[in-house]
Amino acid sequence: MGWKLERIDLSGYDRIKPNEEIDLCIVLEEEKRAAIHGEVKFPNGKPVEGAVVKLFKKKESKDCYDTCELEPVTFTFTDKCGQFLFGVKADKDYVIKVFFYKPEKKKPYSDKKYDDDKK
Repeated sequence: MGWKLERIDLSGYDRIKPNEEIDLCIVLEEEKRAAIHGEVKFPNGKPVEGAVVKLFKKKESKDCYDTCELEPVTFTFTDKCGQFLFGVKADKDYVIKVFFYKPEKKKPYSDKKYDDDKK
């Protein structure tokens, strides 16, 4: 665990004069957040740009009619380096699913009979 950074506003104090010192006591709170970072790559090692990365959390209580164990939280897309980042709450169980689909280039439609009639 880390410690949460605090911003200290000194506007309530008079301006600090040259060669003056102010003593402050700052108590940091324990950080409750975490981050999940990763890279998506093709089998050849090349990064996957534009993949959908979905973040799910495991459901804490399951309804007897609910057969899904995962609850969607958020999603993001990978950048040109194949990287993604999620800010999450600590002490939770998460599952990540990655989806990538690159459609084939469509061939222009050609109706042979119609094309021949135009000649």
